[in-house]
Amino acid sequence: MNPGILPGQGSFVAAFASTNLGDVSPNTAGPRCIDTGKPCDLVTSTCGGNTNLCIASGPGKNMLESAEIIGRKQFEKAIELMEAESEQLEGTVSYRHSFVDMSNLTVTLSDGTEVQTCPAALGYAFAGGTTDGPGQFPFHQSTNTSNPFWNMISGFLSIPTQKQVDCQAPKPILLNTGEVKLPYSWDPKSVPVSIFRIGSFFILNVPAELTTMAGRRLRKAVRSILENRGIDDPYITIAGLANSYTHYVTTFEEYAGQRYEAASTLYGPHTLAGYIQEFERITSDLMDDRESSSDPPPKDLGDKQVSLIPPRAVDTVGFARTFGSVAVQPKDSYVRGRDTASASFRSANPRHNQRIEGSFLTIDLLSDDGNWETRYVDGDWCTRFFWNGGDIDSYGVSFAEISWDIPDDAEQGIYRICNFGTRKTMIANVEWMLAHAPGWWLLDAFGSMFVGITIEVIRTVAYFYEPLSDFLSNLSFPREAEFSRCSKSFLVRTG
Repeated sequence: MNPGILPGQGSFVAAFASTNLGDVSPNTAGPRCIDTGKPCDLVTSTCGGNTNLCIASGPGKNMLESAEIIGRKQFEKAIELMEAESEQLEGTVSYRHSFVDMSNLTVTLSDGTEVQTCPAALGYAFAGGTTDGPGQFPFHQSTNTSNPFWNMISGFLSIPTQKQVDCQAPKPILLNTGEVKLPYSWDPKSVPVSIFRIGSFFILNVPAELTTMAGRRLRKAVRSILENRGIDDPYITIAGLANSYTHYVTTFEEYAGQRYEAASTLYGPHTLAGYIQEFERITSDLMDDRESSSDPPPKDLGDKQVSLIPPRAVDTVGFARTFGSVAVQPKDSYVRGRDTASASFRSANPRHNQRIEGSFLTIDLLSDDGNWETRYVDGDWCTRFFWNGGDIDSYGVSFAEISWDIPDDAEQGIYRICNFGTRKTMIANVEWMLAHAPGWWLLDAFGSMFVGITIEVIRTVAYFYEPLSDFLSNLSFPREAEFSRCSKSFLVRTG
């Protein structure tokens, strides 16, 4: 779509959004027992009672090949749909938005019966995972009974009341997340729902993953309202995981089976009915030009988040080495369409700078005028970037391993591989430290790690002690620095 333009730099932008995909898997080869090759148990998705042996795969031989096949099929279908466009959207542009307290919503069913949603909770099958990603411990899908031992363990967080147990039934509650308050609420009570209109096109924004059938029922309900308001043939789609995340939404019947998606339907067996009711309400408001009522929004916990991601430690490079220097050079020549060129660089944690709209690497071609032209970046399918090391075992030293599967249509000529990174210093730049730091910091690996650990301890204390955090934030010393280096040049030729 952007010929001759590097990935992410073109004028054409396409979004591949999530719809009601809660029970959809790209692993088209299906689940098999990896120890025997036989089909998994249909009900529990286990092999001999073990969820970790029942794994879905395909369509490729490995995850990398499967990702390429799946991505290409989505691209090809998107191109087909775009080239076959026959109607231009025109008309009213509008929306409605509401916050809804899904923890205690009264829902009127089609037969007039009133039911309630429940405070959030996750069931036992949630911990069992799916064939796309199995869980741990002795949990599996289709679990409708609880276990006294695991109830005792989860009870340290929150013990569900009998009312909550009855409300969530037949889900056996493993984690009563709606009532856990430490260090803050685990799951929201108030969730956002909204609808966008562009002419006859309507987008239902749901903060969850709906299953296929749950999505069909939601679209059907909204379609009925639109048709009754004079929209003869509306286009209705669902934007899942929008504006918040409340796990999954299944149908009432799917909920009874208590597979992974049902165990992850937070607000009980009538969750879908609650969403349908609220989308019918805001859709009617939209079509009748009426404001939508709203419950209070959830609290903003942005400044209270606790991350379990390990902190980004100080980078080290080794004595008499420099960041970005080449550890392993590429070969002198390669054959296009057959070979893979590679190089290794002394690098730093890529989490320091994710290089949004940039690249961790470039593959450059030497042009006729003597300048280097970038032909491939990390957004190209033929390039790979692997980061290794950076932990205690490597004493903070890390390497960027860059490889390039040379395409058939790569231009013949002289190339080089370049790496771009950001290193994290302590409170001054590394060059200054090399000149002035005590020798044991540099010559003794444990000394280097001691410095890094000390800095992380200070950062952790500062997180909880505001005056220290303010003091550190006001320091003007540099903490991060950019680096880039390139490999030697090499020839790419035909076979």
